[in-house]
Amino acid sequence: MNDPLVDHVAERFKAFAGRYITDRDDAFAYRLKIDHTLRVLAIAERLCRDAGLDAGLTQAARLAALLHDVGRFPQYQRYRTFRDAESANHAALSITHTLREGLLEDAPSPVRRLVLGAVYLHNKRFLPPLRSPALHTIARVLRDSDKLDIYSVMIAHFSQENPKHPEVALSVVDQPDRYTPAVLDTVLNRQHGDYQAIVYVNDFKLMVIGWLYDLNFGSSARMLQEKGYLDTLIDWLPQNEHVMRLRRQVHEDLARKAECA
Repeated sequence: MNDPLVDHVAERFKAFAGRYITDRDDAFAYRLKIDHTLRVLAIAERLCRDAGLDAGLTQAARLAALLHDVGRFPQYQRYRTFRDAESANHAALSITHTLREGLLEDAPSPVRRLVLGAVYLHNKRFLPPLRSPALHTIARVLRDSDKLDIYSVMIAHFSQENPKHPEVALSVVDQPDRYTPAVLDTVLNRQHGDYQAIVYVNDFKLMVIGWLYDLNFGSSARMLQEKGYLDTLIDWLPQNEHVMRLRRQVHEDLARKAECA
């Protein structure tokens, strides 16, 4: 998908991120975010294509995907954590450093506003009502793309395909038989959870499962079906009647979402 502006911004992003890979002990955390960003870009391109978005909206979505986690690099460098509650809002940091580094300096003002707006909104628990249909579309593409890739990051982490790093799961308590009932109830009520409620690794898994209820496109649900991520995550939870109920509900709800355009 050739777009000179996107290509230029991608090179700037890689140069910016590359400056942080200087300490062997921290290289994994930074590479994690570089690789995540590039995969989010690819997912956003697919969602735009499947949704039939025009060239302008597709360009803005691709740029937002490239820049949505720019703030993760200075965040981790300063605080040694990816937990916003213990450091700073990484979306706000992404905007600050995108502007400071001139990563969007060649973008027309309307495109820049769309991209920065989507970046600002990508980590909100709920997407607020928006007056701009274009921003509403770009923000939904970015939020879905981000979540879809984090599923794969979580699967790789919990299966130990990648080196274990506590920051992947935000340094929560690793007790495989424990979870917070209120977090499970939130998902069973078809809501996506709050990071503040997470105590155990299983809470994190439950919250990620609950992202199903914040997906915006049928194409996103179909991608989730293709990968089988939800079944994998549920398999790793304590197997009791409540989790079995969750499995049945998730299967039915995912199938319904996947049937949407």
